[in-house]
Amino acid sequence: MVRLLFRIKVEQFGVTAKMLAGQTLRSLDRPLFIALALGAGGVASLLVMLIDNPLHLLVAVAGVLTVIGMTLNPELGLLVLVFTTYTRFSDIMIKYHGMPSVAKLLVPLLFGLVVVRWVWSGKRPRGWRRSLLIVTGYGFIGFLSLLYASDFERTEEALISYAKDATIAVLATILIHRAATFRRVIWTLLAVGIFLGTISVYQHLSGTFENEYWGFGQAKIRNIVGRVEDYRISGPLGGPNEYAQMLVVLVPLALDRLWGERTRLLRVFAAWALVVCVLSIVFTFSRGGFIALVGTLMVMFIRRPPGLLALLITIMVAVPLVQFIPEQYTERMQTVVDLFPGSEQDAREEISFRGRLSENTSAWLMFTDRPLLGVGLDNFPIYYQEYSRRLGLDPRREIRSAHSLYLQIAADQGLLGLTAFGVVLWIVFRGMHKGYQDFIRAGSPDYANMTVALSVGIIGFLIGGIFLHLIYPRFLWLLIGIALAVPHVAKRELRERGEALDRV
Repeated sequence: MVRLLFRIKVEQFGVTAKMLAGQTLRSLDRPLFIALALGAGGVASLLVMLIDNPLHLLVAVAGVLTVIGMTLNPELGLLVLVFTTYTRFSDIMIKYHGMPSVAKLLVPLLFGLVVVRWVWSGKRPRGWRRSLLIVTGYGFIGFLSLLYASDFERTEEALISYAKDATIAVLATILIHRAATFRRVIWTLLAVGIFLGTISVYQHLSGTFENEYWGFGQAKIRNIVGRVEDYRISGPLGGPNEYAQMLVVLVPLALDRLWGERTRLLRVFAAWALVVCVLSIVFTFSRGGFIALVGTLMVMFIRRPPGLLALLITIMVAVPLVQFIPEQYTERMQTVVDLFPGSEQDAREEISFRGRLSENTSAWLMFTDRPLLGVGLDNFPIYYQEYSRRLGLDPRREIRSAHSLYLQIAADQGLLGLTAFGVVLWIVFRGMHKGYQDFIRAGSPDYANMTVALSVGIIGFLIGGIFLHLIYPRFLWLLIGIALAVPHVAKRELRERGEALDRV
């Protein structure tokens, strides 16, 4: 009896202590927020006095508010990281506006917040070890290139760039730990599509190609078909093909949210993202982007077939877009058939096809000459002219890159690199499939559908990679980081669902 009374007293004391602690924390909330508000106001005042450029001032104030918001909720930092990475915000601010790198400040700050949260709460982040092992393993293959690459500096710079991309991938995996966060990340990507796509569509329809829209609306005169040249939009990338490739990823995400959102407003935003992304892909005049878009839509409709109502809505959204397709676009896409045997037109007669044929054939020859390890990470360009002269297809005497992601890896890193990349993709898609199954078992079909849409989006990026080398690998590694978080998020959702059922 004495022990029982003692235990009750201890438990009562514990409850009382927790209540007092909660009251203390709540009592500190107001002073804390007052201090943060005063600090933010003081910093904002200093910024107003020290910064003359209105854009610089706006970005600086937004940065201060973001840091405060990230301190209170690191998830906000994740969404900012996704948005700034997929818009190339940091690079645009540096190149066009002379501002310091946002990424160099944002990434270390986010890692610091993760560590602080880990130490403070005692909750260890999930999934980071697996993600770190994957990106480190793939990076080690590139590191081996330092032992034999002819141009050591190119390989070193490529490894440093990869380390930054891998860091973002791991950070995304760490911070996406709840299904709700996964959903917000998807909508952040769609916000990127709305932001960039709206600029691109307006730029094309209004003909304001000389206005680069703060760096997010680049466009240059390039070959369209035959001797016809015209503006091709490039968004924040500077290359129309690469811009089309990154936008293709967003199309299945927009379709899924158009079909799956319950509120009318969100469906409107999803339709907005879908329309401007598809039109922007068209306005790039990218043949690779067109093939990737068609392939992505086919996979999406097979893997995630819509209901009758959703299909009718999609048709209503898509049909009006036909009137905006330029006549020259159709002519350019028809040249794709010239690549197939038996075509009346020889693809080698077009300079762009001839150049790509030379680049890809050179990559294949480099791979066959050094099949195991390749010529070294990012060393294809320094060998290209040697192989190009043998072929006699490309009159250009400049550094070029392989025009295919897979041939690029084969030439640079050989079978070892191709195998490692294949393993990474296998882990990613296997994890998303498992996550899809766990979401279904947890009674969360909406999250399961978002998982399918993300996997289809990555497939679209990889289809585009058949015709493009990886100029901006950060997009792919960000998507891989998000995808690697999916199985852990789904497992948590399934576990919480089981616990809720147990309580019932």
